[in-house]
Amino acid sequence: MSQLCASCGAASASDAAFCASCGRALKPKIAAKSLKSAANKGRWSVPFVAIAIVLVVAALYFWLFIADDLKRDADMPATEAGEASNPNAQIFFAITDANLRDKPAINGSVILGKLPRGSQVTGTIQPGSSVDGGWLELSDGNGFVALVNLSQNQPPVLVKSLNDQPWVADGFIDVWATTLSDSVLLDRLREGAQLTLVGTTADNFIEVKLADGRFGYLADAPSILARLGGKPITIGFNPQTCGFSGEIGAEFAKLSGQLRTQWQALEAKEFANESARQKAYAAVEGKSKFLRLRRSFEGLSLTGIAQHYESQSLYFDDAPAKVMDVFRAQGFAIGRDGLFTGTDLYAGIAATRGEGAAYGKSELGCGV
Repeated sequence: MSQLCASCGAASASDAAFCASCGRALKPKIAAKSLKSAANKGRWSVPFVAIAIVLVVAALYFWLFIADDLKRDADMPATEAGEASNPNAQIFFAITDANLRDKPAINGSVILGKLPRGSQVTGTIQPGSSVDGGWLELSDGNGFVALVNLSQNQPPVLVKSLNDQPWVADGFIDVWATTLSDSVLLDRLREGAQLTLVGTTADNFIEVKLADGRFGYLADAPSILARLGGKPITIGFNPQTCGFSGEIGAEFAKLSGQLRTQWQALEAKEFANESARQKAYAAVEGKSKFLRLRRSFEGLSLTGIAQHYESQSLYFDDAPAKVMDVFRAQGFAIGRDGLFTGTDLYAGIAATRGEGAAYGKSELGCGV
């Protein structure tokens, strides 16, 4: 097949590059067609490359983010999945052994089981009465737990139980939310506040239950345990003279003053006759003046003092043997019978009797 020259019109072979008549360059149709195909092919390759890039980026994003989340959701325990689906779910710990109930109420509910101290539970808070303080409905559907038995802080292990011993704060005292160094201050109590001592921890804190049902921790457990009998007091005592000094001496002076006032009133009173006067004096003469105290002395609980007609007494809420040991440790010479040695007056420690039994278990008495 021949091709025509565009310049002179002469025919030349189909594969000739130049015109055989005039020598002009020829443009074979096959070359033009080839160039047109390459151009078309270039125009179609651009969209395909863009689509491929988008697919690669999408696959990379899925692999880096979505696939990992899907795997984490698949591995999530049922309880965590419940929390994720319920944004109001909260985590609590049992601060004491607690009952699991079928209803959020104490009355009319059935106990389903026990929640041991330290157990972690998840659920949503349900309102309650002023008595129970609200409830936690467990996310796993296993019942309800009273909020008074729960804390959002995991409780420490108690190394010694104090058996819910009541204690009256003997001054300002801080109550912490946990035993950790970064704990928040839960409350600051004044002197006279009522607390219930639950137990001691390994790091020398005392777990306490406050009057409103909350739990907290007091630092310096040894110091508090030494003050369980009350605010510390110093007892200055001279068995040779039956004299007491310091704060105790001041309290005895008040009692003695009250007795003197009573005698002076009798002396100034007009009686019908001498017999009536003697009868009134006899009624007062054998009476004692008592004062209740709540103080601690070297681990002892001083519970009261009394001014008698010719003697004085201290009362302790401890056994006589323990009281003797403490006073011996203070340097006093005390025989096995409880008597202070080397005195002309009576001075001794014994079990209480008579009126004194209402003020303590032991009596340190001194006098004629």
